[in-house]
Amino acid sequence: MMAIPVLADRMRDRVRALYGFSRGTQASLSVAQPLIGALIAVPNPPLDRLGVALVAAFAGYFALFAVNDLLDHRLDRKRFAHLRSYEGFDIDSTGVRHPLAQGRLSYPGAVAWVVTLGGLALVLAAWLHWLCAVLFVVAALLQVVYCALATVTPHKFWLTGACVGLAACAGWFALAPVTAGGGGVDWVRLPLFFCWMAAWEIGGRNLVNDWADVEEDVHLGVRTVPVVYGHRVTARLVLAFLLITFVCGVALMIAGWTSFRAIGVVGTVLAGCWALLVPGLALHRDPRPETALAVFNRASLYPVLVLVVILLAMARPE
Repeated sequence: MMAIPVLADRMRDRVRALYGFSRGTQASLSVAQPLIGALIAVPNPPLDRLGVALVAAFAGYFALFAVNDLLDHRLDRKRFAHLRSYEGFDIDSTGVRHPLAQGRLSYPGAVAWVVTLGGLALVLAAWLHWLCAVLFVVAALLQVVYCALATVTPHKFWLTGACVGLAACAGWFALAPVTAGGGGVDWVRLPLFFCWMAAWEIGGRNLVNDWADVEEDVHLGVRTVPVVYGHRVTARLVLAFLLITFVCGVALMIAGWTSFRAIGVVGTVLAGCWALLVPGLALHRDPRPETALAVFNRASLYPVLVLVVILLAMARPE
């Protein structure tokens, strides 16, 4: 009888480790990105395809976030010798932080997790549209290159912006009809959507997350913008990218006025002010790692808030 509680504890620890390995909370929040793309492209999508896209997005993001920890596990082992002290909540710390580096997961088990989820995401993406599969593969390759450049250049943030932008665009092609020659592509809104997601990733997650980790990164020799160029330059870059994100989001809602009306525009303005501009200005005034972490946490919620706004706009009575 004692074996059952022990087995349950082991299963619970395993689930927590896998959840932390994939940064489950952040990965789940990220699913909003391709869903926004899908709903902007086709405001009234068929529910069966939307359901497949949802499963593919969850599998894909859980795999992509895990790839980061898989490739960086040697570096992360060294990171635990110089951990920063946490003050306040960190979305990325839910679950177990870097479980592979801590020995909470075996390397073969971690590889199997990534391959299984990545394979599922790829198959479903290909079923939705061949471009979705291509974008997923390119995003994964950009993630690999980004990890390889950890100690090489601080300018790798452009790669993670492109990675997130392309992965989000997969949601657009999952539902929007596109011919082999590119017919049917909205060449105004689609590039704007890519820039929106890329700018949000750079200013709302990547740069501020690096800022919060600057103490550890200095010890590890990781080259990031805060480490190389300092807080003043980083604060200006963060605010610039957050402003770009804000403007692009509002512009997309205006461009889709017939679908989203005033609810889309006003809701996106309010979401952008709360999740982007207010914390970004606070960081500009108070350039500390703790403030950067607050920007990261709030900005991580921004796509989910916009998704809620879009759903409310779609549900309005005609």
